Amino acid sequence: MSPAHTTTETDQALCERIVEAARALFLEHGYSKVSASEIASALGISKKTLYRNFETKEDILRAVVFPKLKESSKRLDAVLSDGSLSFPKKLEQVLAIMGTQQQRVTPVFIRDVAVHAPGVWKEIHEHKQGRLKKFGTLLEEGIRLGYFRSDIPGEVIVRMHTAAVESMMTPQAVGELPCTLQEVFRNIVTILFEGILSEGKRKSFVRPSVEWPAK
Repeated sequence: MSPAHTTTETDQALCERIVEAARALFLEHGYSKVSASEIASALGISKKTLYRNFETKEDILRAVVFPKLKESSKRLDAVLSDGSLSFPKKLEQVLAIMGTQQQRVTPVFIRDVAVHAPGVWKEIHEHKQGRLKKFGTLLEEGIRLGYFRSDIPGEVIVRMHTAAVESMMTPQAVGELPCTLQEVFRNIVTILFEGILSEGKRKSFVRPSVEWPAK
């Protein structure tokens, strides 16, 4: 459900402050652990004032999540449809948009929304699947243009990239690594698309054969 009527500039400004305060609290503590009273208290307003602008806490959650998702989708579509961009530049910008989107969420927040706001989570998941589909289409284009190997399915690359980003681009993971969040993302992209072998050793490297044990 959308926020309640915002007929004046003051009301609109208050809605924006509520959303920003809720975003900070949700990302730090999780959706279910933050009450409407705590959001109101953080802003120095009454719960009555809060509910005059948003009918439920889930409405606040939607206002926190979906404008950002729509924004990233528009940016992604704009890049993918830009005929003036070379394929490498297009890939670079798409990965940057996806990386920025990932930085906005935490595992605590995602898990909590999935359990306590399943309707919202379903919409988030659908958006994520749509984004991955677009990424997969771009990879297929890269295969056709000869940028990527054709013997590795694009779906495998998409899932490897997603798993790496989701597991490593978290405050805890970054805190354990000797680099910034932006450097972690760049390293993921570099390893995924260039590998870990040095330029001089790449050709001399013998790919190990892997034999799965018989069942």
